[in-house]
Amino acid sequence: MTAALIYGATGYIGRLCARRATTAGLRPVLAARNPASLAETGRALKLPTRAFALDDPATIEACLRDITVVLNCAGPFSRTATPLIDACVRTGVHYLDLAGEVPEFQAAAARHEEALRAGVMVLPGAGFGVVPTDCLAAHLAKQLPDATRLELAFQTIGGLSRGTAATVARDLHHSGFRRHDGELVPQRAAAQRRRVDFGQGPVTVATNPWRADLVTAAHSTGIPTIDTYTALPGPLRGLMRLAPTVPALFGSRPWRAAMNAIVRRLPAGPTDDQLAAGASHIWARVSTPDGRAALATLHGPEAYEFTAATARLLLHHVLSGQVSPGFQTPATAYGADLVLDVDGVRRTDIPTP
Repeated sequence: MTAALIYGATGYIGRLCARRATTAGLRPVLAARNPASLAETGRALKLPTRAFALDDPATIEACLRDITVVLNCAGPFSRTATPLIDACVRTGVHYLDLAGEVPEFQAAAARHEEALRAGVMVLPGAGFGVVPTDCLAAHLAKQLPDATRLELAFQTIGGLSRGTAATVARDLHHSGFRRHDGELVPQRAAAQRRRVDFGQGPVTVATNPWRADLVTAAHSTGIPTIDTYTALPGPLRGLMRLAPTVPALFGSRPWRAAMNAIVRRLPAGPTDDQLAAGASHIWARVSTPDGRAALATLHGPEAYEFTAATARLLLHHVLSGQVSPGFQTPATAYGADLVLDVDGVRRTDIPTP
């Protein structure tokens, strides 16, 4: 196999992805901006390193010349994805990342024709957001090909990384989207609630209008109306509902400073014991205007562990030469059953009336 490069390898999720890739027999090149932190990570994992920032296109391209695929783990992806995709397209390197929000996926999808001409695959969402949800949506769409509505919900049990906490704090006051009749229309976070059963009794979930499934599931299934939900603690649901109504407060410098101070005091991410004890649950339903429906659930490891597993799996596929050039989702590139190759994943079709 030729080489993979993991950018952002000094962060919590980048380091976890590198650890799991190494355990599976891969030998990725580790990359990040900070030479000292990167050298320490490389020594700990016994892997080669390349320190470079993303402000010089020529430097990025030089660092990718002998690379087959980049896995970008460095958020915020709104800043890191474009320079890396630019370099990948110019050097013929395939691109994966761990983005999970709508704007980054729209930007990646807009590169489809350019990537296609370059023979490069651009596949964002190589982790928990969006591999399991995309695969479950595609699975149900095969069962009900004329479905016009998709509902997706997930619940995670486990810890929180600093990066995820920072993203949530940053985006609280931003409105998101739902997909209605093929168009993305504005929607506030937690604007709607409903009850779903992940398999152990009904749970309250609230609209999560930032989920990239609003882009990927539409691309994978062609379903025109999509709603995305997340199971959240009650206080966080309330904060999500409040923040967009007073954006001046939640977007203010004092608020950002206070949130940054809180985030800095958090642990880098879940411990190995927390990763092992965690779990993730996904619920999906597709339906037609005449009332027919198909329903399924999917259960798997803790979300960060899930991310490391799917990233490793996708790296293996690309390094083995299994690629589809252009913008892809996990399901369009590798099929709805891709997620079943992750250890511990169980998919269940639920009978509907």
